[in-house]
Amino acid sequence: ASEDVNAAFMNLSFARSTAEHIDVRYGISEDSCLAHLKLLHAIQAMKEDIGYTDGLWNLWDSRGKWALDDLRVDGDWPMIRLLEKTNSATVMKAGHVRIREKRWALFIARAVERYETWWHSLAETDMLTEKDMATPDDPKYRKFPNGHKLRWKEKMLPPLDVLMVLHTHMLNPRAFLEDSMRHGMGTFWPAGMPWELIHQAIDTEFNYNVSDQAKIHWVAKTGHRWRNQDDDMTKILKCPFCPSKYEVPWTTCGMKEDVKDIEFTGLIGNGYGDGKFNHRCPDCQNENYKELLSVSKFVSDASALLVQSVPMPGTILDPGSGRPELENKAPERLNMNAVRNMIQDTLSSVKKIRNIDSDKGLFARYQIHGWAGITIRKMMSRYWLNFSPFGLDLCAAIMRQGVFIEKMVNIDWLHSPTARDTMTRLIVKYERFVQIMKKHPGKVVVPTLDIDLAWHTHQLIPSHYYYYTVSKTGKFVDHDDKIDEDKLSRCFEWTTKTYQDMFGAVYSECTCWYCESELLGMSTNEKLSESFHKSEAAETFPPDKSPHISFHNAVNTVETADRRRVTARVRARQRQWLDQEYKKAAKRAEKKGREFPPKEDYFTLWGAQYTINGPYPFHPWFTPALYYGWDPYTIHNGQGAWGNCAGGTCGNGGIAAGSCGGPGGCNNGNGGTCGASGAGCGGNGAGGAGGGGGGGCGGGAGCGKF
Repeated sequence: ASEDVNAAFMNLSFARSTAEHIDVRYGISEDSCLAHLKLLHAIQAMKEDIGYTDGLWNLWDSRGKWALDDLRVDGDWPMIRLLEKTNSATVMKAGHVRIREKRWALFIARAVERYETWWHSLAETDMLTEKDMATPDDPKYRKFPNGHKLRWKEKMLPPLDVLMVLHTHMLNPRAFLEDSMRHGMGTFWPAGMPWELIHQAIDTEFNYNVSDQAKIHWVAKTGHRWRNQDDDMTKILKCPFCPSKYEVPWTTCGMKEDVKDIEFTGLIGNGYGDGKFNHRCPDCQNENYKELLSVSKFVSDASALLVQSVPMPGTILDPGSGRPELENKAPERLNMNAVRNMIQDTLSSVKKIRNIDSDKGLFARYQIHGWAGITIRKMMSRYWLNFSPFGLDLCAAIMRQGVFIEKMVNIDWLHSPTARDTMTRLIVKYERFVQIMKKHPGKVVVPTLDIDLAWHTHQLIPSHYYYYTVSKTGKFVDHDDKIDEDKLSRCFEWTTKTYQDMFGAVYSECTCWYCESELLGMSTNEKLSESFHKSEAAETFPPDKSPHISFHNAVNTVETADRRRVTARVRARQRQWLDQEYKKAAKRAEKKGREFPPKEDYFTLWGAQYTINGPYPFHPWFTPALYYGWDPYTIHNGQGAWGNCAGGTCGNGGIAAGSCGGPGGCNNGNGGTCGASGAGCGGNGAGGAGGGGGGGCGGGAGCGKF
């Protein structure tokens, strides 16, 4: 019987992908989608194993009963007031959730560090230079997407935690391409995920097993232990103020289980993998902290530009097409000489350095227009809320990606008797999804979960995904990492109606109240909805296991006071609209004799069940400050907001569809294609909400746009 349950993914076959072929089937197949699902199940199993490992890094479940004491240290007074109204069992449950989430957050922070070491060990050539970017048909730049592929061998497989980070990095296509180009990863980028090797390494219980040779190879290449948990509990950092190097702990939150006189540390902490890293240099006594780590990254990259002519992150790809273009073909793109001059001029004076973050700062005396302004924003997005060497904060991106993974595991197509047919259907829907993007450039196109699986799987073969999207749309389509939850709803409504008009088929094969409402099924499409309900298909898609709107990229928006005054009414109206649509859908279902699902939804987090108001909530994490880096589920909006665009770099403020820095997210096109949720960049644009990278700008992982 167990063999029957696992039949869909027991014997998969993988043809070598052909990059330069217009047929999507040369990039993805039913087998690669099923192998992808296997990987997601293995990642989820690893997450649960880490979260439930009592005592890992001296984080003990027994500490849960003192959750209020930890919360007081962390200063989370809203949560304290909420829990004080409950009983001791609820307090302990909340404490357990926070402790388990902290273990997982630390694990991810360490995984990103391990991935960084592995990444640098794979570099094949020197860093990209300005000369490479100016040379026609240079294999390190113009011809990079057409390079030869690395041939994966079993011994090259990294640990599962590192594979998880690679998976998330690849799901940010433009960032992954730029990072690969900048670091000389010419054969690694087109190789993509080694699906056959991954399929062989993951068993039917979703354990990840590799040979001893692979483990030895990993240790030799990186110096890290095979298991994340076995690596050192300290990290070496260079002082940003003096030549000294010193050890910093990964976390300061651990406590011995048997301590009698307990001095609580809280779960935010000051270690490198904690939420509020800070450490004083033992030699010069200057303090290092996470915001300064981002500055140090900028200084290091600026030095590489000035000394070695290595281009700054965010300036390598054409901001419109997402492709490597020679400067004479993209005359408005920011020239590296301009960046060099800005940096040299600013760094020549201590006073100017101090004014970097003011209105008189880095770009004050330079007139920046058109695409050059967009490139400036792209460049700066690599440093806002991100001190890794990559184009985005991978730790936060993994957290967001985890929402999608949990949904895939919950739906469990992998064990369905119709798994292969489902994969065939979602590949067809994905092809149609790309057709919508082609027909409606500038619109934010929001996928359902089934389309998102195919889309993600395709991105994991970067060379074919690049060729396919460029051939179909003329641009290298990115995958938006953060989008305001209200904007997501409006764009999903538009996508649903457009899909149903173009193809005469139901878009969201889901029976939750949101997908049942007239919000998504206007009169012209009501017959499609009714035929879906009368078919057997509706019975196979209960609300909790349906290919619903994919909302793993939905985030909460923290706005400036000025921005909030603009958007408050829009958001209030959006909520009122959703409430009205729910009531209408409930009455319609009752009239037709159908059982209607409740408005509230539930999610389970580390064994505790919580109520959420669907259908597209950002994940309601406990004490966001406990995460390494910054809160993965929040964006800041409004001119001058933390992590947003620098004043004067938004051109005329005309913001087209979607978040800043996506495939055309900020340009001179029409603003507000899906309704105004808040201008992500400090201008007067009406679209835009969020961005990827790490702050207000940059691409990421979630909605297709140009």
